[in-house]
Amino acid sequence: MSIRRNFRIKSLQFLYAQHLSKIDSNKVEKDMLNNIEELHYLYIFLLYLILKIRENALKTIKNFHKKHHINEMKLIHNFAYNSVIKILSNNKYLIKEYNSIKNSKKTLWKKKDEYIFLFLKEIQNKSIFQIENFFYKPCNTFEEEKKFIIQYYKNFIISNKKLIEIIDDLYINGQENLYIAHNMVYKTLHFIKHSTSKNFRLYNIYKNDENIKFITDLYRNTIFHKKEFNNLINDISNNWDINRIAILDLIILQMAICEFLYFPNIPPKVTMNEYIEITKIFCMEKSKIFINGILDQIFKLLHKKNKIFKIGKGLM
Repeated sequence: MSIRRNFRIKSLQFLYAQHLSKIDSNKVEKDMLNNIEELHYLYIFLLYLILKIRENALKTIKNFHKKHHINEMKLIHNFAYNSVIKILSNNKYLIKEYNSIKNSKKTLWKKKDEYIFLFLKEIQNKSIFQIENFFYKPCNTFEEEKKFIIQYYKNFIISNKKLIEIIDDLYINGQENLYIAHNMVYKTLHFIKHSTSKNFRLYNIYKNDENIKFITDLYRNTIFHKKEFNNLINDISNNWDINRIAILDLIILQMAICEFLYFPNIPPKVTMNEYIEITKIFCMEKSKIFINGILDQIFKLLHKKNKIFKIGKGLM
């Protein structure tokens, strides 16, 4: 799932929350941006966690004891000397960001060391005989090392109940943001190549002005022009009472129309595809058909009236 789609989903969720609560839209917008900040912190935490696991693996090798099973040591060796993690460990941005979080007064991070210790202990307690044989094989190429760390992340970290428990304790929207952050980590690991600079750019969604502008503009314009969008929807749906449309369906339509009219850099085809995919996640099957039909008709109407202005490669 793309980062932009995640942002659309975030905007949808907070627009829905604002509709239900009737809380001041500025207050909800602030909550939305705080949520994105927490997502950024979680992404950095998960990347740093990989470094802490490697650090733990190196200590285990240094303090090798006969009690360690031979297969356990093979796995630890593959993790400790993994080239992908070495590149990640030398990334100055990651260390700087983690230290910034570490030294901040944010309560979410006060017990970070305790949580890391608990999580490492949880991983160590997992029976080595439950692990696929793949993890015991030596990695002879960079691609094999990359495959190892990605599979390790999926098997040990994403599915780890202790991690889910910890994040739920730390964050208001813990599991939701955890899913997105895992996706970001996964893409980061995939991105790293043998030739990748040690200071390659990580995802920086919270401090990226373009990303923040996108989500705030989408949120604000959808609220500000809601009446205009509803009139369009009402006309296209043969004057069907707009109050009969499910709230989530209606907000998705409003957001898509908002992108048609107020986001000149986004082709309408991209907008339509994105919101149909979002509809598949949050709405019923009949909603997908309804939303697809309404958006198609609204696009044709706006295009006919020369109300859609797009920059770049044309409309579609």
